[in-house]
Order: sequence, then C-alpha cells, then structure tokens
Amino acid sequence: MRPLRLCALLVVVAIFPQVTGSDSLAIPIAPISIGSLASQFSPPKREDAATIEAIRNTLAIYPFAIDGKDFDALSKVFTSDTTANYSAPLNVLTPLSTIQSTLKASLTCVTTQHLYGTQLIDVISPTVARSVTYFRAAHFGKGDTTGQVLYAFGNYQDRWHLQDDHTWRITYRNLVYMQSHDDMLDDIDGALYLKKQLNSREPQ
Repeated sequence: MRPLRLCALLVVVAIFPQVTGSDSLAIPIAPISIGSLASQFSPPKREDAATIEAIRNTLAIYPFAIDGKDFDALSKVFTSDTTANYSAPLNVLTPLSTIQSTLKASLTCVTTQHLYGTQLIDVISPTVARSVTYFRAAHFGKGDTTGQVLYAFGNYQDRWHLQDDHTWRITYRNLVYMQSHDDMLDDIDGALYLKKQLNSREPQ
C-alpha cells in the first residue's frame, strides 16, 4: 500500500474571557490561538523549580495513562470535577469520570503514542499555575485499519491548582489542534476510514 497525505488544518479562534479564582487571579478559560501564545507569557524572573518539576512530572503521567489504556490513572492528573475541552469531535467533557469513559471508548480501535515537545509552565501563585505543552499523538489502527496511522499535532493548555495533599492537578484543559494528518501517502479512503472509526467511538 502506497501512502497518500491527508491534512486538515484546524483554525482556532480565541476570545480570551477571564475568570477570577478564589485567590483573585485572572486565568483565561478560552483556548489561546497559536498566533497569540507568545504574547501571553513573559520571561520568568524567578520561579519555584520544585513546583515546576512537580507539574511537569504530573503531566508526564497523562501519556502513560492514555497509551497504556489505564484511564483510572487520569485521577493522578485531573481533579474529579475537572473540565476538558478536547475540541471536535469530543468537545467539552466534565467531570473526570466522563473524560475517562469517553477517551476509553474513543480509543478502542487504536493504540497510541503521545510525545511532548515545547513546554512552558507559569507559576501564578503558590496555589495556581498554568502550562502550555506541545504534543504529537500517533494513532495506530487495529483490525480493519491495521497499517494505518493518524497523527495529531497540537498543544495542551492547562490550568493547575495545588491540592490539599500538596499535589498539583489540572482543573481545566484546552486541547488546541494545530494540524492533523495521516501518513498513508496513497490510500486516502483508508485514512478517512480510520478517522471515522476514531470519531464513531464517542459514547452516545
């Protein structure tokens, strides 16, 4: 089977509404467009290295859980009342139990590998932080779609809060797709079928 590229560029429009937490710090809820990311952050003068490493290591559990299909382990990354905007076709999911069941159902037809890239962790206060993490996710087809791969390129925009047990958890996530395509340079029908299979796994 010779490959044929399938590429869909997703454009995200952000309007940047603000919410005010209990510590009176404004944190954006809406996805931040790629063209606005750099302007949202300033070079840090001094940061809590231990907090940054704690958040980074907690974030590392996410691909372990997804790729290992251990969706219960997502409780180590998200609060129980978290909200995640995964964009279409999954859209906004809440609480954590819905995120777990939806991801489990939508990924049954594939195995995955999630890789992180560029990352910025911004510690807003002793109890609040935000992060932006670039990712590439490969979805390897199984069964009827064996041999097909669908790649997704994007970034996770996460809001973090320190918990009573002194661990950090995500309270709100935006997944912003930058580009997605399959690597089959010849069989566009097969790539579309794999994408259709992924989308059809969303629970009714």
